Amino acid sequence: MTHIDRDDLALIALAEFDLTEAERGHLAECPQCALELISLQHIAAVGRAARHVSLTEPSATVWAGIHATLGLSAAVGAPPRLRDFVRPEDAAGAADAADTADDVAELLEGEREAFAAHPPVVPSPTAVPAPAVASAAGPAVADPPSARPPTSDSPAALRPRRRRAARSRTATRLLLTGAAAVVLVLGGFVAARWIDTMQQPATAPVTFEARLTPFPGWQASGSAEVEAMPGGHREVVVDLTGLADATAAAPLREVWLIKADASGLISIGLLDGNTGHFDIPDDVDLSQYPLVDVSAEPDNGNPAHSGNSIVRGELHAT
Repeated sequence: MTHIDRDDLALIALAEFDLTEAERGHLAECPQCALELISLQHIAAVGRAARHVSLTEPSATVWAGIHATLGLSAAVGAPPRLRDFVRPEDAAGAADAADTADDVAELLEGEREAFAAHPPVVPSPTAVPAPAVASAAGPAVADPPSARPPTSDSPAALRPRRRRAARSRTATRLLLTGAAAVVLVLGGFVAARWIDTMQQPATAPVTFEARLTPFPGWQASGSAEVEAMPGGHREVVVDLTGLADATAAAPLREVWLIKADASGLISIGLLDGNTGHFDIPDDVDLSQYPLVDVSAEPDNGNPAHSGNSIVRGELHAT
């Protein structure tokens, strides 16, 4: 089986060429050529769409993470910079060294209308050029060998072209090279932006805060903040410094919400270490329980407050 030339597939993907009947039949029977055409169409479409994408440069830390995760070579160890991709370089062996990214953009723009008007996989057939031309001085004469259409039964035989099909294959290779570069660079910048987002978790808004001051005999101090979580849920975040080690007599550190007149209190959990997050019951009104208290508690199974408070502070709206 004679496959369709890859350069021809590239031009078909860019809507430069119409499909011949032979090519239609070949694509219907050859998964290899059909898949390659689809791949080239995707590259061309991404290249067109990416012209208006706003890119951001990854930081050195973010790029180092991408580089390590993807196992990239040392040749691309430095973070990519937008200035390095203003002009995709011409492919090796290209004849015109003056082709620039503007040429690529112009080619992409020039093919946009043809791509939309003529879907590349199933375009309408066109007429086959006549094998002979009429001479003004005599009867019709055959074309010279260099002007005759192909006579083989290969998929590329008798190919009609659109008005833009006279572009050189060098320009086509440049366009595909530029489109492929856009895909790679865009992918790198999108990954960088995604990793930046993942490394910067959203901070819940703080609605109340308190300064926690020590009771006599204790040296600890700290803060308490109420964070509004998604769905209306609330958390108290307690952060202490200078907290003495637990003793055998009072090994537990318990966090409480207490009424201003100390007539009621609610335990919201045990503090493990110097910092902890504690859920606030949905039915608790912080205006009725404005005090945050951390106490030293014996491990005796008694749920009551020991009376041995370490720090306490009053919540105020932020």
